Amino acid sequence: MTTTLDHHAFRCRSRGLLHSAVSAAVAIVLSLPFMSRLPLTDVVGRRSIEIDVAELEAKEEEPIKKYPAKLHARKVAKELGVDNGLIYLPGQLESTWEDSDQGPPFRQRRYFYYLTGADFPGCSVTYDIAADKLTLWIPFTPPATILWFGTTPSPEDCLAKSEVHDVKYIGELSGYLSSRMAEVKTLYALRPSQLPRFDGFDQMKSSVKVDVTSLQPAMDEARLIKSEHEVAMIRKANDVSSAAHRRIATRVGAMKNECEIEAAFVAACTAANAHSQAYPVIAGSGPNASTLHYEANNESLSGRQLVVLDAGAEWSCYASDVTRMLPVGPRSRFSAEARAVYDLVHRMQDECIALIKPGVVFRDLQLHATLVAVQGLLELGVLRNGTAEEIFKNGTGAAFFPHGVGHHVGLDCHELVPSSSFFSVFTPPSVPFKPLSFLRPQPHPPVPLPPPPLPHSSCASSRSRSSNIRFRSVLSRDLLRPAGEGMWGKRRPIGPQSVRAMIKQAANEASASAASDSSASSGGSSNASPQNPTPPDSSSPTQSGAPPLPPRSTPPPSTASAAEKAAAEAVAAAAAAVSSPTPPMSPLSPTSEAPPPRFTTSPPPPQTPQPQIQTQAPSPQRQQQQSQQGSKKKKRPAHNTLQPGMVVTVEPGVYFCRPYVEAYFLRREEHARYIDAEVLARYWDVGGVRVEDDVLVTEAGFEDLTVAPKGVELLRLMGYA
Repeated sequence: MTTTLDHHAFRCRSRGLLHSAVSAAVAIVLSLPFMSRLPLTDVVGRRSIEIDVAELEAKEEEPIKKYPAKLHARKVAKELGVDNGLIYLPGQLESTWEDSDQGPPFRQRRYFYYLTGADFPGCSVTYDIAADKLTLWIPFTPPATILWFGTTPSPEDCLAKSEVHDVKYIGELSGYLSSRMAEVKTLYALRPSQLPRFDGFDQMKSSVKVDVTSLQPAMDEARLIKSEHEVAMIRKANDVSSAAHRRIATRVGAMKNECEIEAAFVAACTAANAHSQAYPVIAGSGPNASTLHYEANNESLSGRQLVVLDAGAEWSCYASDVTRMLPVGPRSRFSAEARAVYDLVHRMQDECIALIKPGVVFRDLQLHATLVAVQGLLELGVLRNGTAEEIFKNGTGAAFFPHGVGHHVGLDCHELVPSSSFFSVFTPPSVPFKPLSFLRPQPHPPVPLPPPPLPHSSCASSRSRSSNIRFRSVLSRDLLRPAGEGMWGKRRPIGPQSVRAMIKQAANEASASAASDSSASSGGSSNASPQNPTPPDSSSPTQSGAPPLPPRSTPPPSTASAAEKAAAEAVAAAAAAVSSPTPPMSPLSPTSEAPPPRFTTSPPPPQTPQPQIQTQAPSPQRQQQQSQQGSKKKKRPAHNTLQPGMVVTVEPGVYFCRPYVEAYFLRREEHARYIDAEVLARYWDVGGVRVEDDVLVTEAGFEDLTVAPKGVELLRLMGYA
């Protein structure tokens, strides 16, 4: 009897457990549609972070497409304009520090990566243009090396990840080069130091033309317009960086030192499997935020109002470049001055981004941002004794916005561009990039050196100051001159004369465009030309007076026409502000169907002709070859004019770097009369404000690839609004 009861009780309990399990399973299944967004609470700082689980899972499941190596190689060949030749590029080798068995982290050569997508050392690549064959040459890894350092990808692995035609071991490369160089006309390499090295190569040089000057400009041209794969990689890098910026924004309230911000950002990127930063993290608080490339990141946040976090991760060698401003400390420390500058800089960026579309001259965005900064600082009282137009044309705005508004982004954070850049006013040098090499004397009278800065605390740390001391004297001489190099972004200094030169150039181009349009409408009777524009008559109705300045406004209108109108008014006002003898600029009509004026380097004066490249007349055969090659090359557009597929940054800023402003502006009467020193004193502690996004130029306009919160949204997230 007892046994029967025990079995009955056991069956009842089992049936109850089964019913409970079934009920729980049904409840879970029914609740799945409502679980796409799960609030996951982060205890730090008593703030919660809502993570879109479904979105993250979808991104993880996106199929990885092959690297478009063939597409990139064909783009390069098209830019070279030839149908025969052999391109040779060696990849980066591993290296060690002097007197050490350790070395820096491996970083692949970007030109090599562009043609292969291979990110490991010891490789080379060849592209046979006539045969349209792209071959990746990889090292063989012996088993003993695998024991210590692991293996490298096999040929099968490389073919699965990259669209190269063939993958072979590098031991066969010398034999391949020996046979192919006997048949091709030209061997293309980036520079002499990257020519092949094998026995017999020197003897073969006499039978083949070795070209070490044409490949880099062609690859720079190809890299300007991004492929779909490249855009996807830059977007992914921005997603990782944006998530890290959001994470810092929710935790910075509990941090005590700049180093904690740097460490937390790098950790967030590494946790997302992005192990490399596109550039050193900048985490500068207070006065340190006014140093554009501050890297010490070691000062206390105590007593500071704002911290600039300029940091971006790489994804598959493609960069992101993101900057956000974060209030630190209690809300009472976020002063009215800091909030006003914060809002002004975001207005500068919002308006510039809204104006991006194909055909826009990037220089005009620089002028627009500068004019908005002058208007804002005039309203705040930092600037005085003049209209916004007057102060703008004087170049005084460069005291507070002293760098370029943006640059290309791609395999490098500061993507190299061919001979012409966004902002170059004069002919740039042939060397495309060398840190601070743009601070060379220009061909006009030198600017007198100002007195040394007053003994105030520098806006740079001791570490940053010592690392840049060798460039100080050159910087002091050249900062206020019109720059003539191919640099851009924060590495491009914009002084008063640079602003004046850009305004003058915009006026000249608009005047030439107006004269050309007038000539066309009158049946070609006018002799005016873009090379020699005829100044419009002063009685012309289009020159009746200076057009109105863009009004002070809240964030830019959402309609494209309104944004275009604001840009047109800004450029017209800039040109109208130019002093004589610059030809006046006719107002731009926002409804005009004519394309925006293209930026071309001003021609040299007749008395100083450009030196000729060729020292003797070419032979008729050579002229025919040049004509044939020239017909194959496409007409290259101006690189400062935005085109679909470009990825550029928009990074305006307003800075209060005391040594810089006092030395170059407060001690010069031409600028000091426009600056209220008493009001300015209230802004020294703000330091600087900068905000930066990566923007893709599309056929219809633009796409902002950076999704990190900013502006009022960021302040709300942090509890400051």
